[in-house]
Amino acid sequence: MRSRESVIDRRRPVRAGAQKAAAPPLPGRMRMYRSVEGFNAIAEWYEEVLGRFEIPVESLYVDTRFGRTHALAAGSADAPPLLLVPGVAGCAPLWRRQFPALSKHFRVYALDIPGQPGRSDPNPPLFLNYDYSEWLTDVLDGLGAKRAHVAGVSVGAWIAMRFAIAAPQRVAKVVMLGPTGLSRARLPWRIWLTRVMKKSKDADALQDDLTAKSVSSKSPGGSFGTFDRTLARAMALCTRHYRVDWSLGIYDEETRRIDKWKGLKVLRKFFFAERKSLLRQFRAPGLLVFGEHEVLYDPQRVGERARRLMPGLEVEIVPGAGHAAVYDRPDEVNELIIRFLGGARA
Repeated sequence: MRSRESVIDRRRPVRAGAQKAAAPPLPGRMRMYRSVEGFNAIAEWYEEVLGRFEIPVESLYVDTRFGRTHALAAGSADAPPLLLVPGVAGCAPLWRRQFPALSKHFRVYALDIPGQPGRSDPNPPLFLNYDYSEWLTDVLDGLGAKRAHVAGVSVGAWIAMRFAIAAPQRVAKVVMLGPTGLSRARLPWRIWLTRVMKKSKDADALQDDLTAKSVSSKSPGGSFGTFDRTLARAMALCTRHYRVDWSLGIYDEETRRIDKWKGLKVLRKFFFAERKSLLRQFRAPGLLVFGEHEVLYDPQRVGERARRLMPGLEVEIVPGAGHAAVYDRPDEVNELIIRFLGGARA
C-alpha cells in the first residue's frame, strides 16, 4: 500500500467566512457541464457555501483508481473517522450543517464523488457493479484508515449500504439517510414535469420553487420552514448546467447519445429494491433515517421491511421532514447520528 504522505496530495485550511475565486475549468472536466458558464456558476456556488461554514475545515485530496478524490475535513485527527457521501449531483459543502456537531466527536470527511459536481476528478464510478465500493476502499487507504463510520444521503446512502456489504471489514457503523435501494420507489413524475422541467432553463426561478413542497406532496402548507436554501440552489444549478447523464455513465461518447438500455438499468438501481439475498448480507450496525413525508415511498412500511431483512437495523422517522430529513431537520438528525455512532473508536 502507498504511504499516506504519497497519497494525500494537498491539505489546506478553509476558514469560515473566507471568499475564494472559483477554480478555472480543467481539460476533461468540462464534459460534466453544459457550458463554461455553467461550470463557473456551480464552482462559484461551491466557494460561496464554503465561506459560510461555521468552523474551519481542511481541503485535501487522496488518490483512487478513479483519479483524485477531494474531501472537506474537520475534527481531531485522533477521533474515529466518519465518511459523508452525498447523493447524485451532490457534493461536500452540502454537509455544512453537519460539520459543527459531528466534528466534535469524529474526524469528518465530506467527499466529492468523482464525476459529480465538486473538486474530484471527472471519472465517475459505475452504478451497475461494485465501483463505488472500490472507490471508498481507495479513499480509506488514502486516508490511512483501516475502518470508518460511513453516512450517506439518498443514493449516497445506497453507496454506503453496498460498501458495508462488499467490504464489512472496512466499515464500523452505517447511517443511511433517506436511502434508495430498500424498496420500490415512486418516481415523482408530476414534480419533475410541472416544476423542474418547466423552470430548468432559469436557475433563479427554479431555486425559488424548490422548497420542501418539491420533495413532499404531504407537507402541511406545502413548505418546511427549515428546508435548506443552499440545497435548493445546488439542485437548481445542477438541473440547469450539469450533465447528469454523463455522471451516471449512461452517455455514449461514440454515438453522442444516451444509452437507453443502460439508463433503464441505472434507474432500476435508484427506484427498485436490491435483491433480498443481497440485503440479508448487511451485517454492520446500521441506522436508517426517514423523513415523515418521504416522497419516494412509505417510510413506515419500508422501515419495517428493512428491519426484517437486515437484523439489528435501527429505524428513525423524523416528524415534519421530507427527502431527506438531514436537510429539513439537521439538528435533530445530527443528534440521531451522534447518539447512534456513540463516539466509539472505529
